[in-house]
Amino acid sequence: MNDIRAAIEGDAVFNLEHLALIAVDGNDAQDFLQGQLTNDLCAVTASRAQQSAWCSPKGRVLTCLLVFRHGERLMLQLPRSLVDQTVKRLRMFVLRARVTVEDVSDQWARIGIVGSRAESCLRELVGELPGQVDEVRAAKDVTIIRLRGRRPRYEVIGAPSAIASLMNTCRDIAAVAGADAWEYLDIEAGIANVFPDTSDSFLPQMINLDRVDGVSFTKGCYVGQEIVARTQHLGRIKRRMYRAHWDGGADLGPGDTLEGAGEPAPMKAQVVDAKAAPDGGCELLAVIPIEAVDAAGPSGIPLRDGSRLTLTALPYPLQDE
Repeated sequence: MNDIRAAIEGDAVFNLEHLALIAVDGNDAQDFLQGQLTNDLCAVTASRAQQSAWCSPKGRVLTCLLVFRHGERLMLQLPRSLVDQTVKRLRMFVLRARVTVEDVSDQWARIGIVGSRAESCLRELVGELPGQVDEVRAAKDVTIIRLRGRRPRYEVIGAPSAIASLMNTCRDIAAVAGADAWEYLDIEAGIANVFPDTSDSFLPQMINLDRVDGVSFTKGCYVGQEIVARTQHLGRIKRRMYRAHWDGGADLGPGDTLEGAGEPAPMKAQVVDAKAAPDGGCELLAVIPIEAVDAAGPSGIPLRDGSRLTLTALPYPLQDE
């Protein structure tokens, strides 16, 4: 729990081994991914990363992705728990394209950085840092990506030896944290992660990918595009992902359901991700019917077990002004 508090308030350096990397390489790599992912791959450059997703033919998100270039390769970052099935399924779509799809998680190391002192340490080692969300800089054999967050946070990717040296330097002034603390920061930032228990459960709009520039509605076709586009253009988004605090005592995980106290058809909130909060309860992202949120008062949503969901503001709007 101390590492979560350090991630929220202080300086922390994160081991990101819980995240996997897939390298997509070859002459047709960009065209291949353009026909698979929700976002426009033309926007991914040496200086720009993007949020994206890979969907089933029914438009449901199989995995959320951070897409960026590391050297000449296109890289897809996702939870390690989904990497094997994602590599296997992606390869099924390659057909005659000049593309290779390879799990390179063990070839490249990743760490996260948050906090002013840790940021200064990183700047001294590699020079100028990315100034905008999704901006990428390459320096001294590492790739640095600025990520969304209440405070600036950075991911650094490079050879294991280079990352180990950077980790050792930063840990002298920052708490060492792991997956739970990093995902807590994702919850704060309103960034959805999909795991095995929630894969193929949500349309991209349900988990707000359209609000974090994770979906292009002007690019060409991709797997599931017809349903995603129809949902957007017809305005039939009845559920959205919200951030909330739950004051219950049990552990929550992706895919768990919280039921409202109403009758006869109680509200159901499906957990996208949840982490124990330092001061008790859980901070979570959950997909909730919009009408239930609109009807909720300042005291939040009462649940069937006597606990309560208290909604917390997301760092982005859920609809255009």
